[in-house]
Amino acid sequence: MSAENDGIMLPWAAWNGDRELHLSIGPGWQVKPFPMADAIALTDDEVVAAIEEPVGTKNLAGLVADKTRIVIAVDDLSRPTPTQLLLEVLLTELDYAGVPADAITVIVSLGTHTELGKAQLYKKLGREIVDNLRVINHDCCENLAPAGVMVGKMEVLLNKEFLEADFRILIGSVVPHHFAGFSGGAKMVLPGLSNLDSIVWTHKAVMMGLRSKPGTLENNRFRAEFERIARHVGIDFCLNVVVNSQRQVAGFFAGDLIEAHSKAAKFAKEIYATEAAENLDVAIFNAYPKDTELLQSENAFMYMHTVGEKLVRENGTIVITAACSEGLGKHGLFEPGSGVLYRKPMPKRFLKNRNVLFFVPGVSEEEFYQIYWEGYHYAKNWETVVDKINKWHPGGCEVGVFPHASIQINV
Repeated sequence: MSAENDGIMLPWAAWNGDRELHLSIGPGWQVKPFPMADAIALTDDEVVAAIEEPVGTKNLAGLVADKTRIVIAVDDLSRPTPTQLLLEVLLTELDYAGVPADAITVIVSLGTHTELGKAQLYKKLGREIVDNLRVINHDCCENLAPAGVMVGKMEVLLNKEFLEADFRILIGSVVPHHFAGFSGGAKMVLPGLSNLDSIVWTHKAVMMGLRSKPGTLENNRFRAEFERIARHVGIDFCLNVVVNSQRQVAGFFAGDLIEAHSKAAKFAKEIYATEAAENLDVAIFNAYPKDTELLQSENAFMYMHTVGEKLVRENGTIVITAACSEGLGKHGLFEPGSGVLYRKPMPKRFLKNRNVLFFVPGVSEEEFYQIYWEGYHYAKNWETVVDKINKWHPGGCEVGVFPHASIQINV
């Protein structure tokens, strides 16, 4: 991301071009970028080495020697994981170990998110894998079986094919998460492969205080509960990727469910670290690389949750930018109309008396106000954003730009 006298450049449209978007600025804007620390991409050899030298467990070839039914759970388009690359490396290792392709099933760990159609699966997994392997979407209401473990007072049901496999692998990205500290790892099982009632419980638990702040695994009861359940079920190998600013593999940690994920989280904390800011007139939070749909756009507040309310002065302006290339999106809990936890949109307390403006060109105004409070401002084009900021800050303004706000944290 860059900020120049003639405009701002933002990364844009994950999974749908991954390009840079050039945005104009108003007169008197003093623009300062706040990038994350970042890291260079790993080489192909380094990615392979991470699988061949796993953390806290035996070599993969030895582990799968006598297995006949292998399942690989992967995350969806709402996560930045470059899954095709990682799957190709993993499948090569499994082939070397003598595992036939017809013994492998790939399950998209959706939780209650949008089912991936063929075109979306091609984006995520690559055409060759989709056309030559068995690939299915998890359904939180169908094809479930008891996992033999409780969450609260509720029995957890998991994807039946996942439970029936004799070797279970997870592939997910490790990026900051509002409550679980970081995504990936055990979270791929609950809520990723769970039944709707168990997923509802996890979100209600958050509302009752079972949470931690983004980027924190220590003493995180929310994360600990997921790991307890995944350990009970049995995860044989876990692949954890940390992406850089260009959605490339910057860190890759394979092996034990908890040990490998913990190492990935430690690295993620370093490369997503971002300078603290205070008393900005305007903060622009760009949702990339989690900008696929409106229902995921709230992740753009991730950085603000780690810095606090002083980031933007009172009566200042907060702008959320998100391509929403996949439109409104789907979430079985919070989707308008059918979401079991959907409520009429209300103002967010932490935003208080600030102007809040969303630049979300991939959705209509009607769709926007199904998700966000009527007091927030919607913009289909950037010119509207510039006009409103100039109106609210007629004497010029100090503008902080957070190009990857959905994964940036202050530590």
